[in-house]
Amino acid sequence: MKSALLAALVAAPALCLAQQNPSSSTAPAPAAGSTDAPVALDPVLVTASRTPQPQSRIGAATIVIDRAQILAAQAGDIAELLRFHAGIEIGRSGGPGQLTSAFIRGGESNHTLVLIDGVRVNPATAGGAALQNLAPDMIERIEIVKGPRSTLYGSDALAGVINIITRGASTQQIDASIRGGSYGTVDGSASYANRIGAYGFSVQTEQQRTDGLSACEGGPDKSGFRNNSVNVKASADAGIALFEARAYNTQGKVETYDSCSPLFGLNPAAQAFRNQVLALSAAAQLLDNWDSLLTLSRGEDRIHQYTSPDTVRTIRPMLDWQNTVTVLPELRALFGGQVSQERVDALSFGSTIHQVVDLYNVFLQTQYDRAEHHLQLAGSLLNHDAFGSRFTWNAEYGYDLPRTAQLGTSLIAAAGSGFRAPDATDRFGFGGNPDLDPERSLNLEVGVRQRWGTFQTWDLRAFRTRYRDLISVQFDPANDANIDFGFRAVNVDRAKNAGLEATYRYADGLWSGTLSGIIQNPKDRSDDSPLLRRARRSVTAQLRRDIGNVYLATDVLGTSDRADVSAVTGAPTKDSGYLLWNLGAGVKLPHGFSLAARLENLLDRDYQTAAGYRQLGRAVYGTLRWEQR
Repeated sequence: MKSALLAALVAAPALCLAQQNPSSSTAPAPAAGSTDAPVALDPVLVTASRTPQPQSRIGAATIVIDRAQILAAQAGDIAELLRFHAGIEIGRSGGPGQLTSAFIRGGESNHTLVLIDGVRVNPATAGGAALQNLAPDMIERIEIVKGPRSTLYGSDALAGVINIITRGASTQQIDASIRGGSYGTVDGSASYANRIGAYGFSVQTEQQRTDGLSACEGGPDKSGFRNNSVNVKASADAGIALFEARAYNTQGKVETYDSCSPLFGLNPAAQAFRNQVLALSAAAQLLDNWDSLLTLSRGEDRIHQYTSPDTVRTIRPMLDWQNTVTVLPELRALFGGQVSQERVDALSFGSTIHQVVDLYNVFLQTQYDRAEHHLQLAGSLLNHDAFGSRFTWNAEYGYDLPRTAQLGTSLIAAAGSGFRAPDATDRFGFGGNPDLDPERSLNLEVGVRQRWGTFQTWDLRAFRTRYRDLISVQFDPANDANIDFGFRAVNVDRAKNAGLEATYRYADGLWSGTLSGIIQNPKDRSDDSPLLRRARRSVTAQLRRDIGNVYLATDVLGTSDRADVSAVTGAPTKDSGYLLWNLGAGVKLPHGFSLAARLENLLDRDYQTAAGYRQLGRAVYGTLRWEQR
């Protein structure tokens, strides 16, 4: 794996160098078979600094998944998109709709902050955001930042941020699609968008249904999944300000098992879920050099078990104010803050949880871009009801070496700290401990970013991350056995990760592709054991060829084995490494129709991303889409 990864990453630029055409534009031509053009090699991102920045000037490691990639993937949820990017490990407890976690650069799943249009959707109870419930057809693009961003977004952003940007209104457009295939999968979606003068409106709806497969090894019943999603946006330009209202709602039902251990019985279970984001925003130019954005949002996360009285509900109202001031042409200042309240009502394993927490965060950031120098400094002060005030920071510097017509090289250094407050389950759930301390992270990285000619870029990073005061539920015989059977959450774990990450991208309008890989060593510092469900080595490759109205595509993912815990006995075990190979094709038909097909897991590999939980075998899907603009 290691030799193949290094050889592929080194050889890729040489293989494509002969295809260079220096006189061509840096933006690739529109993709055939799709009404969306592939994103340029230097797209503009907002998530990394809360302000628009070309990717080439961002110190942090970033990923952009554009609309064309989303359509070609024909994915059931966004986790299927994320897993084909090295440095993002996906753990899934079964097939579609089952609990899904994302581990960025060795961090815990709840160390990744997930946003929908800039609004956080992580629950205030246990675990990360419900990635398995987010329907891809409503998404315009996904921006991913690796490394801590608590400075700009508050708690939870220790390892990285995933910002899901939903579709909006630009010009009049109507589209509809139907997708079907293996495991009884039938999905349907429809959308309408229009802009008339100063007013814009868009609405998308999608229904997903699949019979799935048994989530547990040896389970007698299939674990089905039903999901209904709606996304609505409306905007009005009043001259003095641009107003926007947004509503995102997804809800449905997923079937599973209450345990995958035969010792307790493979008893079928089911739960209903709901994830919702409502937001109102106003953007205005207060002065010629001062832009301001005010957003009022409300997020809700709800789960209700059908086979037990357990239930979870999180409500988070938030007021976010952001200001950008251009001090000099090369110097910008960003300042603002958030005021939010987390309300949790839950019943979990017999423990009743009721928590109301107020959070206040203020931040200040400066960006300096002049000639070959690119500097970003940021700091924030977060005040939490239960844990007082905490300071986090980020510092990033990039230096551009002298450029030639064919080669541009930038040297990058970045550092930052992260913060995560214990959630309601950590404090008051099974084994809960109200006296816990927050989890903290410190990340250091250096890198080289290069542009070769017009069509190629390369990014190489070496990083080192340390985590302190990680929260773990442990058994202590000295505890009162009548209280959570002697289990208690404590701040005992320390973790570290160091690694090398590389990404190569090519796009000339006919060919486009990405090759990425990571070599890392995520460990528990207390006993030097590997962290669970995180591979030490992985490599991914994505390649697409456009030929007239037809496109051909392939995705490959290879990963080494991962430490885990048996779902049957609870003893240490390993999830074997695996290779996934997908094929896709699409054709643009007359009258706005297009047809796409995708073959998943071509080699029919039997693999697991969580011990004891099954994954899909070979599967075939087809999508018929109609668009009119």
